[in-house]
Amino acid sequence: MFQRRRSKQFNTFFYRLLFNESFIDLFAFTFFLATMYTRCFASMVPVFLYMNRYPLWTKFAQVTQEYIMYTQITNVFLAVGGRLFAICFPTSKVTVFAEKMRRWHILLLQVFLPTLIVIPFYAHFNFQYGLKGITNPLLLSTEDMHYDEYIFAVGLAYRVTAFLLCLFGYSLLFREVRKKARRNEINILIHGGCLLVALAAVLSASVCRRFRIGEVHALMRLFFFTTMLWIPCTNIFVSTCVITSLRKRLLHPFAEKTKSSVIFNTKRSQLRRGTM
Repeated sequence: MFQRRRSKQFNTFFYRLLFNESFIDLFAFTFFLATMYTRCFASMVPVFLYMNRYPLWTKFAQVTQEYIMYTQITNVFLAVGGRLFAICFPTSKVTVFAEKMRRWHILLLQVFLPTLIVIPFYAHFNFQYGLKGITNPLLLSTEDMHYDEYIFAVGLAYRVTAFLLCLFGYSLLFREVRKKARRNEINILIHGGCLLVALAAVLSASVCRRFRIGEVHALMRLFFFTTMLWIPCTNIFVSTCVITSLRKRLLHPFAEKTKSSVIFNTKRSQLRRGTM
């Protein structure tokens, strides 16, 4: 019972969301290293050109990149929204329903809209490596000129909508937390604010990349290339720094089990002495 009470804080909607998000971020890092970072090496160019024989792979490599970024934006919206309802409306039906949701229910929320968005792109467009020239990093693109227009319009609408909703929710959260001025809730503000900054940076990068603003500079090309990693890196770093309970759990993953077992053994020995 002691261990169950101590771990209750990790059974909230936010921590279940964070649990799912950690695996999504891990997949994003793995995907980036396997399909994007390796394209920067000249020795890998023949390998990726050979993969043009498999349209299913090239579709997966391109569309999944967009799918991951849409999922990351959805995660930011759910994180800000979950914190908003938990603090500002703790007794509302939405909050009670969210707290009862299981991890796979939350996972459906995270992937439902991104899946609906990318299915038409996966079904309609074909992609090839090196179609617009052999360069490092090797480009993955399509012959259909409308793809860039469609993906930019859909992505811009999704990102702007999510950013405005998160900004509105964060302003309500800021007003509520400012009244209480509790340290743990101030940390929530820091976490949400950093996620908003990362989301704004991703939105700005998508606009700059579409209109090729600063493309001649190597640093800007690096920013465009690594946009997928901005939100997960921000989330991991800030979550570990500001959420004390999460940091303790990561640094001492078995501390609660050890402490609860010691208390259990102490109580059992006391009961034995009482019966004797």
